[in-house]
Amino acid sequence: MGFSVSASAAIIFISFLMVAGTLYTAWDNTYTNVQAAQEYWYEMRLSRLHFDVSDISVTASGTSDIDVTFKYRGQTLTGGIAILHNGDYVSSVDLGYLIPGKSYTVTVTNGADTSGNTNYVLLGFDNGCTLLIEYYYDTGTSTYKVGPYYIQCPTEVS
Repeated sequence: MGFSVSASAAIIFISFLMVAGTLYTAWDNTYTNVQAAQEYWYEMRLSRLHFDVSDISVTASGTSDIDVTFKYRGQTLTGGIAILHNGDYVSSVDLGYLIPGKSYTVTVTNGADTSGNTNYVLLGFDNGCTLLIEYYYDTGTSTYKVGPYYIQCPTEVS
């Protein structure tokens, strides 16, 4: 009519094994996720420390657009870039990966301004760094001139 003591002990023992197996799997998955997050943070931190661009130029692209060309000199980085012109969001592009030493060009829609006024293009990169470029149209030479540019990367307080 009832279970024997050995059958009850076997059921309890099997239950403990199942709980232990479940807890181990959960702990292992959590540990793996924490390790992956730490590696991602470290890679992001390095990409921000070594972020650099050079050889920036602005050229006309059609009647109302401009092309911004720059040479990437940082660590390899995913190539998602958000583009803002004079404070307004224009578009975003995906260049695949940014490879050190290669030049890249992004098109700024409606960025052409031939009045001679100073304009600004902000490029926001996947690692959180931004590149702010000042440019103006030189009416004497009929070309765009690049003024100073500023690189800014976020840092956190530790």
